[in-house]
Order: sequence, then C-alpha cells, then structure tokens
Amino acid sequence: LGDRYYHGRQGLAKDVPRAIESWTKASEIGSLDAHHELGHRYYFGDGIEEDEKKGIYHWVQAAVRGDVESRHKLGDVACDYGNYELAVQHYMISAKMGLEGSLNEIKDMFKDGHAN
Repeated sequence: LGDRYYHGRQGLAKDVPRAIESWTKASEIGSLDAHHELGHRYYFGDGIEEDEKKGIYHWVQAAVRGDVESRHKLGDVACDYGNYELAVQHYMISAKMGLEGSLNEIKDMFKDGHAN
C-alpha cells in the first residue's frame, strides 16, 4: 500500500506522507519491504526529512531478517564511511544470497585496493 501511495498507482493519488505512514505501520508488524523502503526514504531524505540513523536502523531491521537489498545498502553505507572491512562483510552476505551487484562491489573494492 505504501508503494501505491508513494507512486500514485492503482487509482490512488500520490500521497508521500500517507506512504510513509503505511510503511511505518507495516514495519511495526515486521514487513521487510516496509523497513527497506523506510531505510531508503530516511537515509536519502526522499519524501521525508533526511535522517541517516533512522535509515540505517530500518535497513538493519530488514537485513537481519534476510532482506538482501537492505544488506547491500548497509555495505554501501559502510563503504561510504570508509569502513571497507564492514562493507565487504555486508557485500559477502548479500552476494551469498544471490545479489550479483554485491559481488561486483567486492570485485571493485579489490581492484581499488580496499579489500584483500
């Protein structure tokens, strides 16, 4: 429902605050997709005030429950902050879960000398 409000799909008018509210309620009952979406929205300030800590919190909640995209995003964050060891750990987990983009990130980190 959050996606439908966020993008204005399936006959619903675009309503970002309502999308955030919907994802928040869904995350409270354990929705991995909702946690992932909230992570993105908060971290990048996309439709809501930017709050990196809240964004990371939501990605962690999804990642520890098996959401591969959220795990990858945690690798991106660690890499952005220069914590390459942690980034490789996150990317390795998401690569083992089948996300090819994570494998590519690891390859790039080796090429750039950030992993060994």
